[in-house]
Amino acid sequence: MSANRTDAPGSGSIDRWPAGSIIRPDAGAPVLLVCEHASNRLPPDAGNLGCAPEVFDRHIAVDLGAAELTRALAERLDATAVLCSTSRLYVDCNRSPADPEWIPARSDETVIPGNVSLDEMMRRHRAEQVFEPFHALVAAAVESCLARVGPPLIVPIHSMTPVMGSVMRPWEMAVIWGEAHPARAAIDALRKQGIVVGNNEPYDGRVMHGHTFVQHAVPRKLPHFALEVRQDLIADAVSVEKWAAIIATVIQALVAER
Repeated sequence: MSANRTDAPGSGSIDRWPAGSIIRPDAGAPVLLVCEHASNRLPPDAGNLGCAPEVFDRHIAVDLGAAELTRALAERLDATAVLCSTSRLYVDCNRSPADPEWIPARSDETVIPGNVSLDEMMRRHRAEQVFEPFHALVAAAVESCLARVGPPLIVPIHSMTPVMGSVMRPWEMAVIWGEAHPARAAIDALRKQGIVVGNNEPYDGRVMHGHTFVQHAVPRKLPHFALEVRQDLIADAVSVEKWAAIIATVIQALVAER
């Protein structure tokens, strides 16, 4: 699945770059999907960050297959979804500005020249152009869900590379959480289907708190967990639909039990 096929909004002017898009804004399920790494695209004023074109087809620029999986889940669940328009190499919308990797100077051993030695004004520009507007979209979607269908289950959707550095990742998917409920129920349900599930692996949500959780779920005490699906397992449309069906069944059961 080419990273260039990510489903972000069309390009805009430098001053009005679209930070993200909301799909199914009037959906009926108490579920909010968020895809912070949906796109490999850059605002026009960013150039290519000094990187070769092939860098933007790699996992360091975009969660391959995550946008497609998010859209398929939104359709199956009748859920609202918010997708970011911009590559994580420009600014990572799932990290805090205090995180050194918020604007990475190096990612998986690849130097990102356009991110080296950024001054505070340049960092502030990226925050105002993408990071803050994207999280404003998420906040608006949370408010809309609360008004329409009650407190939503917030589920960020990610994909993980099968190999990071030289380390193989054996999990087919992972559930990342900072609070055990309802994540453990999701893990149990997936494992009952024979799926090899990482429990806070390869990332521990109790240590690496996703910014979407911290900003939108925790303050309102909304249930939440993130899902990571291995990228080679969602590399085409048929595979995306297969995993969307599996995940949707689990989420529907969790919502029904609330």
